Order: sequence, then structure tokens, then C-alpha cells
Amino acid sequence: MTAVANEARPTRPVAATVLTACAVAAVLQGCASPVLDEATPSATVIVGAGERPDEELLAHLYAAALRGSGTDVRVRSDVADPPTALDAAELTLIPGYTGRLLASYDQGADPTDAEDVFEALARALPDELTISDYASAQDRAVLLADRERLAQWSVSRVADLVDRCPELTFAVTEDFESAGGLDALERADCRPREVRRIKDPQSVVVASEPGTVVGTTTTSPALAAIEADSPVSTVPDAPDRTQRDDTKAGGASAPVLPAQNVVPVFRKGTLDEAQLDALRTIAGELTTSDLTELRARLDDGEDPRSVADEWLAEHT
Repeated sequence: MTAVANEARPTRPVAATVLTACAVAAVLQGCASPVLDEATPSATVIVGAGERPDEELLAHLYAAALRGSGTDVRVRSDVADPPTALDAAELTLIPGYTGRLLASYDQGADPTDAEDVFEALARALPDELTISDYASAQDRAVLLADRERLAQWSVSRVADLVDRCPELTFAVTEDFESAGGLDALERADCRPREVRRIKDPQSVVVASEPGTVVGTTTTSPALAAIEADSPVSTVPDAPDRTQRDDTKAGGASAPVLPAQNVVPVFRKGTLDEAQLDALRTIAGELTTSDLTELRARLDDGEDPRSVADEWLAEHT
């Protein structure tokens, strides 16, 4: 299968990610662990999920991890607006994707690098909320196009497409839009000749059309089906900086398309260290490939809780 850019695992221990939030976000009033150590955890943790099937899956993944620590957990699915319900203390924790969550708390934010998005999310959260480590797994916007045309256009990175945007049609899925793909292209001054909407199963076929670039996301079943000898390829984006780097080495460009790593947001004072360790199981183990496979199982009609429980049993 064609490799997808920005899928590498974090290169530092996941537990250090909370320390990053402490260093960059005074608004968090200290990192998660000291705050949580002083708190009395709730008897029941309520994990909320939005209306998307993958959000329900993530909720059950985190719920399963917490149950493994001896926690009484309840999952509420189909929550119309999970961030608002979390703010109102109707929920204890919501899982999501860093970029989408950042957009819900700070609509004007524009970082794209995985660490930068995470740090911006930490700063944007209300005082009563905090976050834990993010996973390498993400549902990030990605572009597809015909390999030969990319070579003809001398395009090796997403940024190389910007000058050609006025002559191109971008056919995008709903997930591409929700992952901030169109907004990111606009910020990069990519103004396509035309933007049209397509269903995900059409992605590979449409990407073969002349003058057309397809936008989908990294967990797309269509993307997973691309073979190595396919005429269609993903368009690599600039890589995220490694988590050991404080800055982009040598002033290298940040990705055009924003990071969308899986992350939990929760209310301060509701989880203890054992429960935090349980959350870190997801951060340390869940990959984009895992998320793609689990999403496909949901599409086949499998129960989200059963899928989540099986994954966790294999990774603990």
C-alpha cells in the first residue's frame, strides 16, 4: 500500500507530552499530574462521543483502557456537541483529533505541525480542562493524484501544488473538509479552479482524472486499498518535526495540512495517575494503520465496543 506522510510514531516517550503542555501553556496552570494528584477522582467516568462512528470507536477505546485500571466508565454516544458538554461538566472526557479540537476552541489558530497543534490546543483549552499524551494515530487530510501527472508537474510535496492550483480541480470528501484540508489550502494561497464534493469510495477513480486532485484523509478505506503499482499516489506533505526538536531543523517548512492526532481532553481533578497511565496506553500503541483497520471493521457493521475491547486486549 502506498505510504502516507506523517505516520511516524512519536520519537520521545509519550509521557513527556504532558510536560510539553506545561512548558508552553501557562493557561493550563501546571501540568496534568500535579493537578490530578490533588484531586478526588469521580466514582464514574463519563466518556462522550460525537455522531461520527470513529468518534464512538475512540470513546470506547479510552473507556476500555480506563476499565482496565479498575474505573467505572460509561460511554455516551451521539453527543451533539462534545466540547460544550465537557465544558458543562456533563462529560468527564472526550476523545478527538488535535486539529479538529483546536478549531473548536480557537477558530483562528493555524499551526499544522503535530507538536505545534498539540501545544496550541493546550493553550486554547478553558482553565478547567486539560489534555494527555497524543497518539501517532491520526485522521489527517491527504491529497491523491495521478503519479505520472505529479512527475510531469514536478510535484514532490503538497506545497509544490500551490502554483498549479488555479488550473486544477480539487475533488474532496466530507472528511477532508472536517480535517481542515480546504482551510489549510486556502491559507497556503492554493485557489483551485473548482472544488467539488465526492464520496470516499470515488477517491481513487476520480484522482485518475486529468487535472484533478482528490482530498481525503489518512484513515480512508479508499486510501488503504491503493496498491504499490497503482497509477494513483498520495502527495507527500512536509514532515512533522520530531518531538525532540524545539524548532524545525534548518528552518524547514511546516506541513500544509494540519495534524489530526488522537488525543483525550478531560476535566481537571477527575482522573488519578493510574487512570492517566491507562490513557497513555492508547497514546503509546494506537497507530494510523490500526485506526484505519478499526474504521473498516465499523464500516462492515461490527460493534464499536467489541472492536475497541479486542484491540486493547491485543495491545496490553
